[in-house]
Amino acid sequence: MGEKLLAQRVLTLLRDTYGKSSPVAGALLEWAAEQRDWLWPKTVWAVPATDTESAKDGETIDWDSLARLADSLDVSAPFPDVFDTVSTALNLLDLKPFDHELVFLTAAFERLPRLVALASRLRWAGGEMAALIGQLAGAPAASSEALVRRAKAIELGLICVKQQYSSPASLELEWRFADVIDQAFDSEDQIVAALAGTPQPASLARDDFAHLDRDFDLLARLLTGALRNRAQGVNILIHGPPGTGKTEFARTLASEIGARLFAVGEMDDRGEEPSRWERLCSLNRAARLLHRRSDSLILFDEMEDLFSESSTAASGERRAGSKIFVNRLLEQMKVPVIWTSNSLEGIDRAHLRRMNYVLRMGYPSAAARERIATRSAASAGAAETVEGLKPFLLSQPDSASVAPIALRTAALAGGGARDAAAVEGSLLQGLRGGRRLAPARWSGELDLSLYDADICIADVVERLTRGDAPADFSLLLSGPPGTGKTALAADVARRLDRPLAVKRASDLLSKWVGGTEENIAEAFADAREEGAVLLFDEADSLLLDRSDARMSWEITQVNELLTWMDSHPLPFIAATNFARRLDPAVFRRFLFKVELRPLSEGKLDKAFERFFGGQSRPELREIVGLTPGDFAVVKRQLRYRTDCTAKEIVELLRREAEAKPGPTGRIGF
Repeated sequence: MGEKLLAQRVLTLLRDTYGKSSPVAGALLEWAAEQRDWLWPKTVWAVPATDTESAKDGETIDWDSLARLADSLDVSAPFPDVFDTVSTALNLLDLKPFDHELVFLTAAFERLPRLVALASRLRWAGGEMAALIGQLAGAPAASSEALVRRAKAIELGLICVKQQYSSPASLELEWRFADVIDQAFDSEDQIVAALAGTPQPASLARDDFAHLDRDFDLLARLLTGALRNRAQGVNILIHGPPGTGKTEFARTLASEIGARLFAVGEMDDRGEEPSRWERLCSLNRAARLLHRRSDSLILFDEMEDLFSESSTAASGERRAGSKIFVNRLLEQMKVPVIWTSNSLEGIDRAHLRRMNYVLRMGYPSAAARERIATRSAASAGAAETVEGLKPFLLSQPDSASVAPIALRTAALAGGGARDAAAVEGSLLQGLRGGRRLAPARWSGELDLSLYDADICIADVVERLTRGDAPADFSLLLSGPPGTGKTALAADVARRLDRPLAVKRASDLLSKWVGGTEENIAEAFADAREEGAVLLFDEADSLLLDRSDARMSWEITQVNELLTWMDSHPLPFIAATNFARRLDPAVFRRFLFKVELRPLSEGKLDKAFERFFGGQSRPELREIVGLTPGDFAVVKRQLRYRTDCTAKEIVELLRREAEAKPGPTGRIGF
């Protein structure tokens, strides 16, 4: 079909539909007269009479002659070559003839200048363009507009119905399909990229998600089988807090199995936030384009958008999303879809039951965070800059999510590790609502030889963290402040390549009856879901001897904690300064019990060298009660002093020891 053939069909249809006195008839005749030399280039037209001569014989364009003139059109010329792109795209979408014609005709009335002029005149005259195009596409006159509004082409976001106030409805190309025509794409990959989105590249590797290795392996096999068998209704939901790497996990998963991942519905025609309707159109369009391929997956970020207030493109009516609509959508998807969400709250159980796998993602471990940041730094050509981020990577669970931005910002500023650290700190502070972070300190691998305990700390840690060791151990760390209980727990988590979840009494104790028990249960449940090492600091506040209890809730919170300790399948560590206050039943729940002590005389010199990089003095061995924490405090004090001698450092350490309650002074008599 060519442009003149379409013009012929329009002339005939309108001539048969409207009376000669109607505004549409007038508009059509005006257009025909304007385009007569293009429509009928060899026809001789009548010339109006003048005072000196009679009217010349010729053809006249009027309502009565229009049908005959239409029949005489030479319709052999095809459409311009640009419409080959339209045909290719529509064939890829596998549309039925009515929808195919609907899109093709809409494109013609938008892209061919003579037909654009005709459509403009008809709209001004009150012509119903949506109904007209529907009839030209093969719909009966009585139901033409209704069939257009329900067309698959509209559902897929290829065309849309435009209607203002009480004016007749018209059709327009959606921006993505219009761009396909304007760019004159001539390859299938170009058209797919324009309509479904560009494939998402992976910036991380599988080992960056080592904490999810079992899930990763299962999902890789699931998606491989789904693509091989062209399975319908395969859906994976990944949920977790922002910054845990859900999207990157999906990209890496697709890359691992050699598939292309298309992210859909991320912006509207103005580059702004899309509506629910626009996101659904993008999803359906991508599924339609990709379902014949055996190497394509779809990523739909922020699944909760499906449950926001919706509107139909045809009517603009706003209403709540339909649960049954989403159910059928999940069941009938012809391409595997990876959905992400920050929370399961608000996602109906009926939708969850239609998922093939639901994966909860927690923050990666410190080792994984360092790997991710190091990889980002290497790809940006700034490998040395990552050193500035290490304090944050060690202590802040969400630090890896902003590390690439910090590295890029530092590079643009022409700075190094120091600038990267400043940017990382500012971003993390912003994520915490402006609250300042606790000072981040990077001390590298923990020196276990500095610990003084009733058993060899290095041996205990080695047994707990070896590759084949069971994961369900419990460890009680007791001793005075500063002996390194929290640091030791963090080192165990680092060696296990697990995140450390620290819960203090202030996090767990509640003023409401039953609230503490709920917080304890939630802490264990979260640690289990995240695969974390769970540390209860100040455990004596939670595990007080029940024989001294005055309130019933003091007993129930101990009972709750003991019950969870018996069944928890992952590492659990409790730290306390007052082991003697603990309930007697607690001790048999811990597989390992370690009492940490102040540094003995033999370890003081080593600690001095470790913290201050020089030879200590004999007076140091005379100080009682020093701990690694005291050495760390004095080291920070030295930031405000210059050229401090070893003797002065020893004196600062003595003051730290004397500031603590208990025996101090010289060792011996």
